[in-house]
Amino acid sequence: MEENTMVTVLMATYQGKQYLEQQLDTILAQTVPVKILISDDGSDDGTREMLENYAGWYPEQVFLHHRTEHTGGAAGNFFWLMQEALKDEKNEYIFFSDQDDVWENNKVSVMLHRMKVLEKGLGKQCPILLYSDMEVVDEELYEISPSFAAYTHQDPDRNSFAELLVENQVTGGASMINRALLARCAKKPEICCMHDWWMALTASCFGVIEFMPRTLSKYRQHGDNVLGAKDAGSFGEMKARLGRGKEVEQNYRRMLNQGIAFGRRFWKDMDKAQRMTLRAFLALPYQSAAGRLKNIRYNHFYKNSALQTLAMCVTLPRAEKLRQPKGEQAAEGETCEGKASATKRGAGKAAEQEQEA
Repeated sequence: MEENTMVTVLMATYQGKQYLEQQLDTILAQTVPVKILISDDGSDDGTREMLENYAGWYPEQVFLHHRTEHTGGAAGNFFWLMQEALKDEKNEYIFFSDQDDVWENNKVSVMLHRMKVLEKGLGKQCPILLYSDMEVVDEELYEISPSFAAYTHQDPDRNSFAELLVENQVTGGASMINRALLARCAKKPEICCMHDWWMALTASCFGVIEFMPRTLSKYRQHGDNVLGAKDAGSFGEMKARLGRGKEVEQNYRRMLNQGIAFGRRFWKDMDKAQRMTLRAFLALPYQSAAGRLKNIRYNHFYKNSALQTLAMCVTLPRAEKLRQPKGEQAAEGETCEGKASATKRGAGKAAEQEQEA
């Protein structure tokens, strides 16, 4: 590795004292020197005091850049950190870290080497997102599954723009990006479900996404996980979804709002095929189940399993049911902000454009 290569790890924390020390130690123990840029979202459990200790012990590696306004949860915190990282031109490569995982001590060196190989072939101006597999573990780091991708029934080859519009494949804590992608997606979007989903959409449109099948970290599952690992393709999980009708409806609203926000941000930069794909995606709420199935098959709006894809045909609410309930507030971190009225206007316009195309 070149001596002047700058590797920066972004970490957003909140009430994470219980597992934070172990994670910080594994990052600082990397075989490649790294800088850790941390933003805490107003913790009062001793997390901030612990971070201040680490900043004092490692003044050349640990830097605290806390936000003054605590809104937007994990996604808002990470976008804030990306903006901070973008200010320093020396920040060439960005890793993202959860506050409760454990990294293998060669994670950075392995992923950095692969990133440099990709940049050599594609050029440093190409936005690149690289992410690895993870071992799923419990609170005490006992193995639940040797592969996060297998446990959640993910197919890493499903990284097209169309597929990523309906389902995120990328886990932030397993990811790294180059500066070209950082420049594209550092600005916080008007609406976004999670920062890693937004990064994946951006990379799929304007660059490259690559999955490394190597397990380079332990993904800890515990009672306070914001999202966590779920056996998403199982019948048990699908059955559980049936009892969460309102939550499922909200998730579809967020997904569609995110698509509209992406179009507003990047429409001029997208090619004709990408625009047509986005129009077709936003037309889904206006179609019958049969029309959706035809649309999904034609545009490849496939989820990780056939069962999930079929369920989307049936359970995605009609446009009139996707209106934002009066006074409803999106939960921080794992939700999208914004109004469903915007979804309705955007989807309606997209449907009209799709019919004209």
